[in-house]
Amino acid sequence: MELIYRAFGLTISSELALPGLPQAEGPPDVHVRRAAVPPWQGEYTVHHGDRRRIRGQEWAVRFKALRFAALILDGNQIQFEADPAQDELASLHILGSCTGAVLVQRGLVVLHGNTIATQHGAVMVVGRIGAGKSATTLALLNRGNRLVSDDISAIRFDETKHPEVVPGFPRLKLWKATLDQFGYDPVQLERLRPGLEKYYYPVEGRFSSGPERLRAIYILQPRDTGDVRLRTLTGLAKLDALRPQLYKIRFADAIRNWPNLLGKLCRLADTVRVSIIERPGDRNTIDAVADAIEKDISSIPTVSQGPRSAAGSAA
Repeated sequence: MELIYRAFGLTISSELALPGLPQAEGPPDVHVRRAAVPPWQGEYTVHHGDRRRIRGQEWAVRFKALRFAALILDGNQIQFEADPAQDELASLHILGSCTGAVLVQRGLVVLHGNTIATQHGAVMVVGRIGAGKSATTLALLNRGNRLVSDDISAIRFDETKHPEVVPGFPRLKLWKATLDQFGYDPVQLERLRPGLEKYYYPVEGRFSSGPERLRAIYILQPRDTGDVRLRTLTGLAKLDALRPQLYKIRFADAIRNWPNLLGKLCRLADTVRVSIIERPGDRNTIDAVADAIEKDISSIPTVSQGPRSAAGSAA
């Protein structure tokens, strides 16, 4: 059965149920189809171990621990092979690595982070696993802000060449420890997969359905420090800090294979505020981190929004 969803400004037709995505109507931009994925043939320009092979607009993803393989083509096709008994796990890869590949193929800058719309513009929170991205996002949502995207933040440039983040999935993926920290009971929530203490947390009432202009990126860094410290970067230090945040793409590969992507990343660094937020890693300082973000974003001078580009544009 074919299901129609909406995410990242795209209409997605899928033969696989994709949890957490709103259903939609209309002609699809992306097709997700179950079919045999043959072994990689010929040369490739990029490879990451045995998991990924990339050649132009042809990307192959394969996992050994789970019987899952996918071929992503031309920014509009995801062909996947998986055990039907493990479709729940397969959907995580479709919504992760495969979706990221589609967005890159369509010309967007894809960063591994969460984006939140505030009254002063959108902010993105990035950092390594365990840095506190999801907890900080939830803290900001509880203050009346709205989610734009979780885990995968896709950036395009509007007609005035300013970056905007397209809306992703209307849910957060939260560990039980984070839910406990905020006093939420996970019993009523859906697990990402059996046996994993991570859950889908729906945010339909606090979700931004349209693109949001990006004003600032905050890189969380747990450190051995006494309090929360925010340090704003300048010049090439901004680009150096952003390049490890590319989603599933190494910066060296971007330089060799996607000069257009590199140019957009440089434009992003030149357009938005980029700051490091250091916080003590041994105690709960999430509220203090949220305070620092709200104070900093409110200090950035506002600019005219200007006209928005058409949905799905990756100018």
